[in-house]
Amino acid sequence: MKWTVLFLFVFVSCSPGREAVMPFKNLGYSGERILPVKTSTAEYSLRIWVNNSTSIDRVISISKDSLEDYTGYLTEIGVLINGKKSTQYYRQTKIEPKSGFEVFRNKVDSIDLLSLATQTELLPTPLHQPFSTYVVEFKNHSQFNTFQFDSYYPYKGKINEQYAAIEKLVFEEFEIKQYFKFPK
Repeated sequence: MKWTVLFLFVFVSCSPGREAVMPFKNLGYSGERILPVKTSTAEYSLRIWVNNSTSIDRVISISKDSLEDYTGYLTEIGVLINGKKSTQYYRQTKIEPKSGFEVFRNKVDSIDLLSLATQTELLPTPLHQPFSTYVVEFKNHSQFNTFQFDSYYPYKGKINEQYAAIEKLVFEEFEIKQYFKFPK
């Protein structure tokens, strides 16, 4: 009887959480954050998927819509491996470019992301050399482009200057190395 009363007390006293209803559609509160940038209603969106030869992909998302100023997120998705065990990993962190959103946008505009295409030349593959894969999605009002390129990490040779500028911009503005789960 004592356990039954305790169970009922706990069961009745704990109210379940409930979903908040948002009164208007806004990029910050809608499911559009997870859809491809091309389908976003934001006036400006940049999403850079970064894989630096690890089991964790890092996604840098910068957007600006009509109701909010710029917002930026670093999303980490993947698997952490500890011996024979593996666990799913997900973390989202609010970020801001070191130089600020407006200066960052000017730097992005100087690279002309709308004109870039997916990398066609293959990089020579030395043994035991980590490589990086980048997928860039960019939307500015009604103009959209997506492309992919590869480089080595850390890269000592030459790649297309525009791709190298994107990689350099990512590492300078966001310092994503601090988030890596392996020794630097």
